[in-house]
Amino acid sequence: MRGLSEAIREQFDAWGLTEAEIEIGFLLLKGLSHQEIADIRSTSERTTREQARSLYRKASLSGRNELSAFFLEDLLQSSVISRSSS
Repeated sequence: MRGLSEAIREQFDAWGLTEAEIEIGFLLLKGLSHQEIADIRSTSERTTREQARSLYRKASLSGRNELSAFFLEDLLQSSVISRSSS
């Protein structure tokens, strides 16, 4: 899992995300709601939503589903390739 976290962090850096957007990105990928993220970060839900929107805009993604799919697609392809090589 460490390798996955590092790969996600590298992609977040490539998108030019701020530290706050990176933290929100990881929490979104873990499935937390905007309110849960706001509570963890001691911010308002509105701030969390705005930072999530900024993340999506910088990444050219439409929302949480595309964010998750961006990373899952590579994982699923790697898994299929690994199985067919065995």
